[in-house]
Amino acid sequence: MLIRAALLLILLCLPLFIVAKVLLIFTFIIFAAFATQLAAFVLLVGFGLLIFAGMFGILQRFWHVLRHYFSAEQHGQRELLFIKNKRSHRQRLLHFQRLQLTYFKERQRKRLLEENNRQQINALSAAIERDLQRIKHLLSKDHFSQLQDENRRYRLKQNEQALLELHQKIVTLTGK
Repeated sequence: MLIRAALLLILLCLPLFIVAKVLLIFTFIIFAAFATQLAAFVLLVGFGLLIFAGMFGILQRFWHVLRHYFSAEQHGQRELLFIKNKRSHRQRLLHFQRLQLTYFKERQRKRLLEENNRQQINALSAAIERDLQRIKHLLSKDHFSQLQDENRRYRLKQNEQALLELHQKIVTLTGK
């Protein structure tokens, strides 16, 4: 409504300017000056009314947006979204905590497995050393030293398969 009135005033000033121009042509200077001032005033009022209508519309829209934002329905929706986001965050956190636990448990399992393997290899090496000491009198000194060196070398390298083969070799030597 205000915008229509403002546009109507702006359009009304155009004929007033034309009338002022015609009066100026016919040398009615006083009437022409009055018509020009009236047209300028109408144009100013029209633009002022247009600016006022625009500002009023903006403020009205802003007020509507504020009322909508602070309404109970929007508050409930924001709270629901907050709860959903918090739940999603907790699920992601739980997922990554599970990954971390799995990682640390796997590292612990591997460490325990390596420790157990090391103990088994040391026990096997000690058994080989006992067997060597038991059959020392059956072997030459060089052969005995060679078997001891192999035992030490395989134990240091943690080579379980080579230690088992060495043990089999010693068992077959005692069987002869």
